[in-house]
Amino acid sequence: MKLLMIIWCACIASLQILVAEEPQLILPKTKVIHPLGWYSAQQQLWADEVKRHRKDPKTWLNYYAASRYAGMGDSELDLIVSNMAGDAAHSFEFALVKGWHLGNTLEGFKQIALAYNLQPQNASTYASMLLFSDIENDRSERAQFSQKLLASGLLSSSLLHYSYNVLMSVEQGGVLITEGENTAVPLYVLQDVFDVREDVKVVQLELLTTAELRTKILSNHRLLLNDGVASATNNTQAIAIQLPIQNPSYKFFYGLTLTQDNVSSIREQLYVVGLASQKSSERLDNLKVIQRNIESRFLLDYLTVDFNGESEFASGRVLSANYLVPMLMLHEFYREKNEMERANDLYLLIQKIAIQSGKEQLVNNYLAGKQAQVPYFPHQLDLKEIEGIFKKVKDNVYAQEYEVTNVQYNTFLNYLHINGQDGLYSKFNFDLSRYEEPALSFMKTYTANRVATKKDKYFTRYPAVNISYESAVAYCEWLTDQYNKQAGRKYKKVKFRLPSIKEWQIAALGYAKVQTWELDENNVEVGIPKNATDELTKDHRTIPVKGNDILYPWYRSFNYRNKVLNSRGCSLGNFKFPDDQKPCLPAKMISVDGFVMMSMVQAYFPNDIGLYDVVGNVSEMTEEKGKSCGGSWNHVPEESTIRSVNNYDRPDPAVGFRVFMEVLEQ
Repeated sequence: MKLLMIIWCACIASLQILVAEEPQLILPKTKVIHPLGWYSAQQQLWADEVKRHRKDPKTWLNYYAASRYAGMGDSELDLIVSNMAGDAAHSFEFALVKGWHLGNTLEGFKQIALAYNLQPQNASTYASMLLFSDIENDRSERAQFSQKLLASGLLSSSLLHYSYNVLMSVEQGGVLITEGENTAVPLYVLQDVFDVREDVKVVQLELLTTAELRTKILSNHRLLLNDGVASATNNTQAIAIQLPIQNPSYKFFYGLTLTQDNVSSIREQLYVVGLASQKSSERLDNLKVIQRNIESRFLLDYLTVDFNGESEFASGRVLSANYLVPMLMLHEFYREKNEMERANDLYLLIQKIAIQSGKEQLVNNYLAGKQAQVPYFPHQLDLKEIEGIFKKVKDNVYAQEYEVTNVQYNTFLNYLHINGQDGLYSKFNFDLSRYEEPALSFMKTYTANRVATKKDKYFTRYPAVNISYESAVAYCEWLTDQYNKQAGRKYKKVKFRLPSIKEWQIAALGYAKVQTWELDENNVEVGIPKNATDELTKDHRTIPVKGNDILYPWYRSFNYRNKVLNSRGCSLGNFKFPDDQKPCLPAKMISVDGFVMMSMVQAYFPNDIGLYDVVGNVSEMTEEKGKSCGGSWNHVPEESTIRSVNNYDRPDPAVGFRVFMEVLEQ
C-alpha cells in the first residue's frame, strides 16, 4: 500500500509539472499585462508547441504574440513571420500576425483589415480596426468597433476606470498624448460608447512616426507639425517635443504611462495633474489641480472594491501604481494644510494601491520619513550604459568601474525636482553648508547640473562628494527600483547598494580568481620583475595576501605592491603628498599626482577586474555609516590602501561612493 501511495504521489507531481508547463493564451494588453519574464517563459513554451503543431495557425499566433511581448528583436520576429508563411500563409492568424509585424503603417492596418474580413467575428482585430477607423476619420465605424471591443470582453474593466480618470485629468479641449494601443484604445471606447470627454483630442504618439499616418491624424485633429522635422528625426521624442511648440493654442497633456525617454528633454515643463502631466512653460499650481481632479472628477470606487474579481495582472490594476504619484503629492499637501482627516482617508487608499502594486514598503518608508527611499516614478535608464560599467567581483556581486560622478548623481536630483519631491531634493542635495567664499563658489560650480560639451568639460566626470550617507543610500535604492522596472534589462532582479567593508576590500584587490570574501584568506598570482625597480615582470608566483604587505591594487607587479610612485617618480594614484615633494615630468604638473583635489574618474589605470581609483581620489562609503575605504586626495598614501578604513562624520569633499550591484535573479 505504501508503495502504491508513493507511485500515486509521483504521478500527481508529474502531472502538476506537465500542467505548469502548459503554454497559456497570450491575451492583448488591453486585458492583462504580465511581467516581461512571464512572456519570455511563454515564448519558450509556444516555441515547443510550434515544433509539435507546425500547421496550427493559432499556435503560431500565440508564439508570435509571446515573442513580441517578451521584447524579441526584429530579426527574431522576422524569422517567425517567415516560417509561419510557409505553414499557415492563407490563415486568418497569419494575416493578423503580418499586420502586427508591419507595425504602424498604412500597409499594416490594411493587412489587419484583411484579417478582419476573413473572420469578422474574431475579436483579435477589433482594437486595431478601431485605430484604423480613427486614422481614416470614420467616426461611425470607430464607434462600431468600440462597441464590438467592449462586448468582446478583451477590455479590462479596471482599465476602463483608469482611462476614465486619465481623460478627467485633461482640461477642456486639451490634446492628450498617449503611447501604446492598450492606453489609447480604451480612451476611444469611453468617448464612443459612454460619451465621456469627446472634447479631448487623443493622439497615439508612435502612429505619428509614419508619414502617411501622420498626415491623416494631424489633419483629423487640426494639428500642425513640420513634416521636415518629423521625417528627419522619425522618432517619438522629437514629435512629443515639437507638437506643443507648433500648436501653441492647445494645452498638451502627456499620459503617465508614456515612456520617460519621450519626455526627458521637457520634464521641467511637465506638471503632474492626475494621471497625466500638463506641459506649461510657466509655473503651474498643479497641487490645486490634482486636488480638484481627485476630489471631484475621478471615479475611485473601483480601487477600493473589485466587484469584477480581476486578477492582479488585469491591465487597469497593473497601471494603478500611477495613482501613487499624484496621491502622495496630495497627501503631503493635506498634511501641510493640517487637513488631517482628508490626509488619513487618502492614506488608506494609497496603502491599498501600494499593496496591490508591490510598493507598500517604499510608500510606508516615504510617508513615515524613516528611510531615504524615494517613491517610484518611471524614469528611462540607459541599460546598455549601466550594465556595461559594472565589473564582476565575486559570485553575484559586481562593482561600478568608477565612483558615482556628478552627472550621475545630478540625474537623481533632477528626477526628484521634476517629480515635485522638493523636500527630498533638499534632503539629498549636495551639502555645501560648511563652505565660505571663495570655496563656496568653487563647490557650487563643481556640483552644478551641467552637460559637458567638447568646449566645456566642467566637472561632470568628477566624483560626487559632499553628500550624506543617507543620500548615497537613497541613490542606490532609486537606481534599484528604476532598473528592476525597465523592459529589456539583462538581469531580472538586482539590488544596487553600498558594499560591506569586506566586499569593498576584495573589489579593491581586483583579483579575478579570488577564493573568499576574507582578504587575508586569499592567494594571488603576482609577477616578479627581474630587478627591484622594474615594472615589467618576468616570472610568476602565487603568494598569500596575508603577510606580504599587499597594500595597493597594482600588486601584480610584485615590487610595487606597497609603493605609490613608479620608476619615474609619478604617482600611481591621487593622494596627499608633502608640498615640497617635486612633481614628476612633465614639469607643468602641479603636484606629484597632477591634482590638488579630486581628479576626474578613470584618470589612473584600473585594477585587474577593471575598477578605477579604488585607492586615493575619494574615500568610498561602505554600508557601515561613518566608515569609508581606500583613502582620498586628502589622505597620505599610507592611509589610502586597499586595507584602509577611514572615518567620516558628515558630508565631506574627500568622501564619495561607488555603487555595488548584487544580482538577485538572473
